[in-house]
Amino acid sequence: MSRSRRYAVIALSAALFSSSSVSAFAAPTPSPSPSIDPYKIAQEQYKKDRDVYMLALQDREMKMRAINSTFKSAIDKSTYDAKSAMLLATTPDQKNAITSARRAAVASAIISRESAIEALEPLPLPPVQPQRPAKMSPQGMSEDKDKKKR
Repeated sequence: MSRSRRYAVIALSAALFSSSSVSAFAAPTPSPSPSIDPYKIAQEQYKKDRDVYMLALQDREMKMRAINSTFKSAIDKSTYDAKSAMLLATTPDQKNAITSARRAAVASAIISRESAIEALEPLPLPPVQPQRPAKMSPQGMSEDKDKKKR
C-alpha cells in the first residue's frame, strides 16, 4: 500500500504543479511610453544652435583672415616699393615724394580694410544654454542647510 500511496502523492503533486504553472503566466505588461522631456528637447536644440554658431564664427574668422592677408600684402608691397625707390632717389624732394606715396598707400590699405570689415555681417549671438528645471525637495527638508544650529 505504501507504493500506491507514493504513486498517488506523486500523481497528485504533478497534477497540482502542472495546473498551477498554467495559471502562473500573466499577460505581458505594455512597455511605458517614453515621456517627452522638455529639457532634453531644449538641450538638443541648443546643441544644433551651438553648431550653427560655431560654423558662423569659423566662416567670419576665415573672411577676417582673407581681409587681413590682403591688407598685409598691400602694406608689404608699399614698403617694398618705397625701399626700392629710396635706393634710386638722390634728392630730398624725391625722398619726400616716395615717403608721401608710401603713406598714401598705407592709408588707402587701412581704409579698404576697415570698409571690408564693416561689410561683414555682425558677430552672431551665442545660443543660450537651457537651464535644468529645479528639483522639488522632499517634505521636511530645510532650505536653510547652511545656517548653523544652536
